[in-house]
Amino acid sequence: MGVRAKLAELMRYGGVGVLAAAIHAAVLLLGEWLQGPLPLVNLLGFLLASLWGYLAHALFTFREHTGGAPFPRRWLLIQTSLNVLVSLLLPGWLGIWARRMAGTLVMVFTPTAINYVLWSLAARHSRSRRQRALAPEPVRFHADDLGLHPAVNTTILRLHGAGALDSASVLVTAPAAEAAAQACASRPGLELVLHLCLSEGLPAADPAQIPDLLDQQGRLAMGFGRLLLAGCWPPRSPQRRRLERQLALEIRAQLQRFQVLFPGRPLQLDGHQHVHLLPVVWQQLWRLPEALQPVWVRSLREPWPWRGIPLLRWRQALRELGPIKWALLRILNVGRAAELARRGVATNRGFCGVLFTGQIDGSVIRAAQRLLQPTGGLVLAHPAEGWAAGPDALQAYPLSRRFYASPWRSLEAEALMRRTR
Repeated sequence: MGVRAKLAELMRYGGVGVLAAAIHAAVLLLGEWLQGPLPLVNLLGFLLASLWGYLAHALFTFREHTGGAPFPRRWLLIQTSLNVLVSLLLPGWLGIWARRMAGTLVMVFTPTAINYVLWSLAARHSRSRRQRALAPEPVRFHADDLGLHPAVNTTILRLHGAGALDSASVLVTAPAAEAAAQACASRPGLELVLHLCLSEGLPAADPAQIPDLLDQQGRLAMGFGRLLLAGCWPPRSPQRRRLERQLALEIRAQLQRFQVLFPGRPLQLDGHQHVHLLPVVWQQLWRLPEALQPVWVRSLREPWPWRGIPLLRWRQALRELGPIKWALLRILNVGRAAELARRGVATNRGFCGVLFTGQIDGSVIRAAQRLLQPTGGLVLAHPAEGWAAGPDALQAYPLSRRFYASPWRSLEAEALMRRTR
């Protein structure tokens, strides 16, 4: 949900809640004037406020939030029971403060806060049930970095041939990209995606036109952190505008390169280091000519919590700052799926491959399948076997060269292959 949609939801819930609180406060004032027992007066105020809240939410707010689903009865029972209990006990807990202004505010707004939390949870529950009721999608397995190196190409193509991989992302300016294009020409079943790369490798655009994106060796050098900070520059500043122009040129050039290498393939897109989700990059995608706008973009709605993962995997994930990456990418992903839907662009429903990125073993694959099974999604890996890159290999890809030197690349390939047996 985007920021605007979330604010609109809070305003709707808040409007209903403020009027409910006013009803509750009016009953408390009337009870004070009549000198009625405070616990019973508080309960009566809650019940009248809840009646209003139920009618307003059930008829408008809740149905809009869930796409027409009614309020689940068991959640209504939970809401009513909890608030009856709180309304009866709260005056006693507050003691002498119950008949003061501060105590009155607590008694009035506590049920409102409880109701907001419960109604929101119930709405998400109903929406989730409706999504699960849709036609289920299979869990798909995806590999990044096709075209990086012959060993990566060979491994990805072998895994696809064995039914262990469904799709792959291509680094279109990498050393083995043309070899990958030739091999994929006879493999129409392998779904291909442009792996937009801005952090390393040679550019697709004319280097003279994108100097701010390159290092002294002429390599792309706009990593995730630099692009994230660049997005904080004032939108109308000369630096921001210059960067956006150069990003647009490079993104367009990589898309055109993809079309040349893989003619007839649909334009689908994700990002090396997930840079496509960064605002300064995301904005450029939708300023492209219509012929170059992607028809599918990867989203990163990775669920939590994970179960069945050994402590060793968790320790390695913590060492690699996996939870921090997961939280940051979830924040950047907020509202992306909804925006893609408005634009008519397809995306994956779920995703697994951030928290344990680079360490996808059998336990992670099984956990990912359990998490994604209700609605489907994408499991990301980086497999490569027979890696023997010498010291001079992949000079333009220093990040990937270090990453692929890990024995985990072959372990991931083995784990993917085992799932087909």
